[in-house]
Amino acid sequence: MLINWWIIAIIILLILIAYLFGRLHNKKSADIPTDLIDLYKGVQDLPSRVLQTIQGSINPHKGKMAELLTYAELRYDYDRIIPLGWPIDFIGIKNNERIDFIEVKSGNAALLTDEEKHIKNLIGRGLVNFRLIKVTEDEIHRFVTARKGDE
Repeated sequence: MLINWWIIAIIILLILIAYLFGRLHNKKSADIPTDLIDLYKGVQDLPSRVLQTIQGSINPHKGKMAELLTYAELRYDYDRIIPLGWPIDFIGIKNNERIDFIEVKSGNAALLTDEEKHIKNLIGRGLVNFRLIKVTEDEIHRFVTARKGDE
């Protein structure tokens, strides 16, 4: 069991190194980054029994691992990626082109939750808005003063 955790730790470390390496080079490409391809090939070359053991050990965490891998790939498709976590995994912004709401599903978890379905329907019906809320310095001052009076 200890060996399984070491293998998982090594895979996570390799993913982190691939992410940081790509981040340092700050290259933009529509293709899958070569560092992820190399990582994928390395994982495919593992003996099937070791791979099955790893997959069985990380099954509960497979969704988070899928999100991490997706984030590493998405950073090349967007100018900015904002991780949300819940109820939508990411918002991807491609300047002057589009904003995407991104939900990552792994394995058999292809069904959206009710909340995710509601968000998808709102987006599909065009009921997404940009809100700008301006707060004046007077409002901030009144708020701070009122809070000091409560203490």
